[in-house]
Amino acid sequence: IELKNSTTDLYLHGKRYLHRGDYENARRCFEGILDETRQNGETDALIDLLLHLGNIEAQLGRPARARLFYQEVLSLPQSESTQRAAALTLLNLGNLCREAGENKRAEAYYLETKDLLHKTGDTGALAVLYSNLGLLAQDEGHLEQARRLLEEAIGLHKKTGYEEGLAATWGQMGRILFQQGEDGNAETCFNYSAMHFSALGDPLGESEALRGLVRVYEKRGDPELALHCLT
Repeated sequence: IELKNSTTDLYLHGKRYLHRGDYENARRCFEGILDETRQNGETDALIDLLLHLGNIEAQLGRPARARLFYQEVLSLPQSESTQRAAALTLLNLGNLCREAGENKRAEAYYLETKDLLHKTGDTGALAVLYSNLGLLAQDEGHLEQARRLLEEAIGLHKKTGYEEGLAATWGQMGRILFQQGEDGNAETCFNYSAMHFSALGDPLGESEALRGLVRVYEKRGDPELALHCLT
């Protein structure tokens, strides 16, 4: 993103804080250059800031503020270069609605996202969308539909090499298969998820996959393996 010298330092500080997971300091940096970026009329830079701020507010559990930033992105003039940003914004709005239990609104946002991503050919973002559509189908109890969507997401994640998405989607698939009583296949998925998260150095993701394995082993009546995963 091209920014004027007066804002570059704050922007870079914000990115560093964001990388460290320090969302409050990242927010302060990005908000500190927001008005100047609006006035400069730099649409790409403004969209970048608004998306960062929306994502930060969502991470901090403030969905109403996140929606304001996302809606501002969609209110800006759209061009071919900003179509991907618009698609990601719609995807994020869909996620906020799903997390709030507004499933119909979430589905509408997701379908609009899908149309845009097919136009841009963004395979990586499309994989994330299919994963989120799978979560939505799972929330509504449509497990077979969720399974098909997650299979599609896994295939796309493998194609793009997005390991974080692949790790998370294997975990989602494991939970669905466990719900369907396919404990052996669920175990395989949780193991894949744990392996990918371990390779990525993500202990939180790995621990979530291990919890899935604990449920499998407890149901199977194998306390030794369950205890191993808990440890």
